[in-house]
Order: sequence, then C-alpha cells, then structure tokens
Amino acid sequence: MLETLLRIIPLGIGAAMTPSLFGLQILAAVGQSWVRRTALVIAGSASAFGIACLALYTGFAQLPHRSATGPNVVQGVLFFIATAVLIGVVVWLFLPHPNLSEKSEVALRRRLASAHGITFFGLAFVLSIKDVSSFALLVPGLHDIATSGTPPWLQGCLVALLFALALSPTLIPALWRFFRGPRAERLLNRLYGWTMRHQFQIIGFMAGVFAVYCLVMGLGHEGIGVAPW
Repeated sequence: MLETLLRIIPLGIGAAMTPSLFGLQILAAVGQSWVRRTALVIAGSASAFGIACLALYTGFAQLPHRSATGPNVVQGVLFFIATAVLIGVVVWLFLPHPNLSEKSEVALRRRLASAHGITFFGLAFVLSIKDVSSFALLVPGLHDIATSGTPPWLQGCLVALLFALALSPTLIPALWRFFRGPRAERLLNRLYGWTMRHQFQIIGFMAGVFAVYCLVMGLGHEGIGVAPW
C-alpha cells in the first residue's frame, strides 16, 4: 500500500499543474460573492475529474491484478504514453506564442467581470476536461490503484487522494480566501497576474519534469522492467 501511495502522490501533484484553472479560482475568490463562485468552480472541476476518474478506474478494475514479482507491461505502456503526451505539451509550449499569455489573462478577467455563477462552473468544467497533461498523469495513477490488489476501501481512499491533488488548484485559493478574509484579495490579484503571464513556463517546466519521471517509471520494475530500478 505504501509503495502505491508513494507512486501516485507525484502523479497527483503533476496533475494539479493547471495555471488557467488556478487563475479562474483566484478571480472567483475576489469580491462579495466569492463563496458561491469558488464553490461553483470546485464543483465544475470536480465534476470533470470525477467523471473521468470514475470511468477510468472502473475500466482498469476489470484488469488482472499486478504481479508482485514481474514487470507490469500495461503500466509501463501507460507511463510511456504519458511521457509522449507530456513531451508533446513541452514542444507545443516552446513554439512561439506572441502575447498569448497576456491576452488570456485580460480576456479571462474581462469575461468574468460580470459573469453569472454558472459561468464559473462551466469554465472550470471545460478547463478541467480538456487538460491533457493532467489526464496523462492520472491514467497511470488510476491503473496503479485499480490493479494493486489492495482492499476496495483502501483503493477508494487512494483514488480520493489522487482526486484531491488534481483538484488542489481550485481548493488552495478558496481556502486562502476563507482563512485570510478580505485581506487575501490583494495577494490573490497579484498572484493571478503572475500566474497567467507565466502559465506556459509553469506548465512547460512541470511537463518536462514529469515526462522524465514517467519515462523512468516506465523503464523500471513498475513498468516494463528493462531498467534495474
């Protein structure tokens, strides 16, 4: 169980690398109606990740349990697919995108200036469901849990942990606003601008790091087993 936990935590942290979703929740956490807006952002993101996680876990649960002695070829292939997807993300982010970050920063703020609550839910759902890099990391994590052979209640706890880590971009700004009150708004506004202006660099760096992680895991004992680790 501990080994599975140690393997899925990095994947959950990597799945949280969604600066645009983080920026959306920062905007939702500023103003008088922040409680309703942040709750809707969390609900929208949770709906997207929840549907995907449930479908993937249910499918993977039908597969045979992993071998305790030999390599796990299916898990290795999933890690390699995740590596390829993340490398593709890095390559795309290194292509020229003149002022795209700045434009998205302004456009998102303008769109939400007088938006209804359902808009926050819808945007959170869309940003989450199209987050290719996050799902690339959630897939091997869910497969690992579903085929681990641990009791169902323990698998449920592990899936919940992975789910919570993926949702952390929506949870952290809401919690900060809750504990700091109106004093949090100044920092949140600054953080929004910085996050949106540097979102490509953030995602690119994290995608590169986790591409290496997935490649290492895919080659090792938890993957196809051609490496000694």
